[in-house]
Amino acid sequence: MKAVMVMIGTVAICCANVLCLEKIMKEAPNSSALVLIVNYILIIGETLLRSPSTLTSPSVPLSNYLIITLLNFSHSLLNNMALAYNVDMPTVLIIRSGSILANMAVSIVAFRRAYPISKYLSVTMVTVGIVMATLASAEEKKREESEEGYGRWLVGMGMLIYSLFASSVMGVFQERLFAKFGRDVKGEALFYSHFLGLPNFIFQWSALIASVGEFSASPPLEMVPGVPRLWALLVLNVALQNAGLKGVYWLLSEWSSLAVTMVTTVRKFISLLLSIYLFSNPFTTSHWIGSVLVMVGSGLFALPEKKKEEKTE
Repeated sequence: MKAVMVMIGTVAICCANVLCLEKIMKEAPNSSALVLIVNYILIIGETLLRSPSTLTSPSVPLSNYLIITLLNFSHSLLNNMALAYNVDMPTVLIIRSGSILANMAVSIVAFRRAYPISKYLSVTMVTVGIVMATLASAEEKKREESEEGYGRWLVGMGMLIYSLFASSVMGVFQERLFAKFGRDVKGEALFYSHFLGLPNFIFQWSALIASVGEFSASPPLEMVPGVPRLWALLVLNVALQNAGLKGVYWLLSEWSSLAVTMVTTVRKFISLLLSIYLFSNPFTTSHWIGSVLVMVGSGLFALPEKKKEEKTE
């Protein structure tokens, strides 16, 4: 029951976070680094306030966190940066739903896992849905954008594809970490995957400075005079992101990465519907068909199988 409640809460929080992020990126498209570093600082500060010994007495050798740290930073930054490259939020959410495909591929390579035919058929549906939606978006961009704008869209799509597989690889490393050192290190893993990633922001320094000026110059909130709207949205965004991340980490410590991937896929579809409705994002018939295939395939993938049908070679 606790896991179900955490799952529902995590889905709701993550949906609200996506809508808040979309609002920020529409007003300040180049603010990805600022959004990310504020979230990092919040997670690091909260952990140190709750457990200062996490910094001075880690229970896991720090070398075990290096790969997770790099994957966490790169996939988080590029996920948001794609929105500044002519990729709309519905397309971002559809591509992210391919995490089931990426996770299965990485699990087969890393753990030599084998799955029932039904799982492969489900992933095929997800893949076809993603391809349909992506091709529909590509046709729209070719028609609406200049050659340069279409090129930026392709770069953004490349960012999303890298982020998709980087996130799946990170999930595998997390599973191995928990298997080796126990589930109790999930809080420490969350802390160090962010703390060790702070030096990476040196390469985003100019973007950070520019975003601070842009946020400070944004119009004030009507209800709270003197507080710039973009800063208020950023505080709300990182608070929701922090809560959602904790929920995902908790679920990952209790369930497999594939099960958690299913949960995140459901919340992406809900976020997709809300994004289309609230922000009037363009969505063609091909997009809808692709989205339905993604969701049906994800649902079929989540159906329980007899344990004897899934084996590890």
